[in-house]
Amino acid sequence: MPLDPAKSATIAPRPFSPMAVLTSPTRLMAVVLILLVIQALGYLALGTGRAGRSVSELALILHNIIALVCTWSAFRRSCGVDRLFWLLFSVAQIALLVPAVILGVSTITNHNLVSEATWRVLYCLYGTPILMMVLLPAWEVVGRRRAETYLDLAQITIVTCLGFFTFFYLPLQHMVPDDALLRNVDLSNLESVFLMLTILLRLRSVPPHRRDSLQRLGLFLLFCALVTFIGNWLDARGLLTWSAWWDLGWSLPYVVASFVSITWTPDPRSAHESESRSFTTFLGRNLVLATYLIIIHSTMDEWPTMQHLVLSNVAVSLFLVAFTVRLALTEYHQQQEITHRRAAQNELSEANRTISDLLEEARIDASAIAQVSQLSSVLQACASQAEAFRILPEWLANIFPGTSGCLTILHLHQSHPEQVARWGTIHIAAPSKEPPGLHPASQVATEGLAPIHSAHISVPLVAGGKALGALLIHNDDESSVTDPAASNEFSRETQIAYSVAEHLSLAIANLHLRETLHLEAIRDPLTELYNRRYMQEVLNREIHRARRRARSFAVLMLDLDHFKNYNDSFGHAAGDMALRLTAQTLLQNVRAEDLCCRYGGEELVVLMPECSLHQAATRAEQIRQRIKNMHTERPADLPAEVTVSIGVAAYPETADSAEVLFRRADESLYQAKHAGRDRVVSARASSAGA
Repeated sequence: MPLDPAKSATIAPRPFSPMAVLTSPTRLMAVVLILLVIQALGYLALGTGRAGRSVSELALILHNIIALVCTWSAFRRSCGVDRLFWLLFSVAQIALLVPAVILGVSTITNHNLVSEATWRVLYCLYGTPILMMVLLPAWEVVGRRRAETYLDLAQITIVTCLGFFTFFYLPLQHMVPDDALLRNVDLSNLESVFLMLTILLRLRSVPPHRRDSLQRLGLFLLFCALVTFIGNWLDARGLLTWSAWWDLGWSLPYVVASFVSITWTPDPRSAHESESRSFTTFLGRNLVLATYLIIIHSTMDEWPTMQHLVLSNVAVSLFLVAFTVRLALTEYHQQQEITHRRAAQNELSEANRTISDLLEEARIDASAIAQVSQLSSVLQACASQAEAFRILPEWLANIFPGTSGCLTILHLHQSHPEQVARWGTIHIAAPSKEPPGLHPASQVATEGLAPIHSAHISVPLVAGGKALGALLIHNDDESSVTDPAASNEFSRETQIAYSVAEHLSLAIANLHLRETLHLEAIRDPLTELYNRRYMQEVLNREIHRARRRARSFAVLMLDLDHFKNYNDSFGHAAGDMALRLTAQTLLQNVRAEDLCCRYGGEELVVLMPECSLHQAATRAEQIRQRIKNMHTERPADLPAEVTVSIGVAAYPETADSAEVLFRRADESLYQAKHAGRDRVVSARASSAGA
């Protein structure tokens, strides 16, 4: 399907970038395979002579350039010590590129620029940056200066370069070409083994964030060693055709270098972790370098020429200078650190002396604040004022140690405060009388604090502008109040007392309001019986309990006879009085576990747990008789006789659920009404479960 011109116009073509090809492992694999195919086709088409080898050497150079580009890409993504690591890896690739270019130019021009032994010496140059990478110190070590790191690298560079000249370059000038070739073949193999052993030992002590990079370097060295061993074996035995085809094998280290570079990602832990250091590590590292340098210096005695001696002496001198500067720099930094630490320690000591006098007070204040906060949480969890007053003495004794005291509360219908909590050894009584013409609430609210150095603290409890009581605190050790230092302690206890009084005021007011609201929610204000909603909750709960325990449960439903006519004849005040007296009589004639409720209007309900139908009917008859006798007992309150009709039902005799049970009691009540009122009617047992 053709593209929409409007859409195709908005799609900008991406410019071709060689780096984009080399940053994708898939594309890099394709490029590598193409170069390997070119090498193979060159040998197949042109033979293993100069023409075929020229094509192969050019492809090998391209392999090396690709590895160098990939390594440089990793260098640009890195930072810190990883950046130096990949820079040295790039130098190693350049060291491998130099002999490859020389060999390629020699093959193309059919003119040997250097001997084969010298070419192998140049090839072994890559071991110098590789060894520096393996022994690379970490910049993330705490306290390490970058100058110290550079001096460490300088020592490694001196030793490795001197070793190269000692074991490779200098012996080459005193040997015939064949001997030099065989010697350098053996030394190149020995170098590969040495580098592999070095990196294996280094992996045992390297920090985790450096282990990934060294493992990648180890993979590269493994392929270099394998290729070197096989190539040297072919060259030593004069297998020229196989040696030519082995150029495909020489490309493997470059391929591995390319892949380990482009697949590397920076480790975020490199900025936070550090290399473990110890005296043994420092001593072992410097002893290894010094021993290696002494061996090299003694080896040079085999070629006692002025040039060699000058080179050896210069190298040893430079190493000693770098080592001396490194020690001096380390000592200087340590002295600076010691000076800074001493100055910081002096400042810290001075600060400690400044705040030492405040620590104990802060601790006491924090402890008191925490206890006050915990007391507030405990008071909020209390279900009633009685529960709160029961736990207060223990808490107040902990908050005010070494004191005695009490908490007094003013009640609405009382003229004197009531002591609801006390602690300590000294008994503090609440005032027994109020001053003439002053209400106790006003007296407590206007009561001020005692003067400083007094043994008493009195704090009023006020919530919503209303005085609730007072918190009285007395110091058990009255002799301490004459001490001038007691002023701060008294001020601190006063502040804590105010905080405690504030929490107590809010808690007492909230508990009083909660109890009032709870009573109003479940009580009928006229009769003070439970209301219909609370009755329904209890009815359902008791039915489930009776079913679970296989017990009986009875319901009485009462209705005042001709109550409307009673109200019309004597007034609503007389009707209310009749309801209150009926409720009182009902409460006096039931058990403590029975629940009396006002169902609505002149209807009352009694819930009787663990009561059979017969027992409930007997008790209902007693209640009916007592209510009927109220007019005789209290003629001044009741202008006329009051009678009730009662319906009785029971579980499980007449019903098997709360709804059916209540309906059976209601039906029995209506039967009593229709039968002439002033009587008790029980539900029939045969109607259960209907």
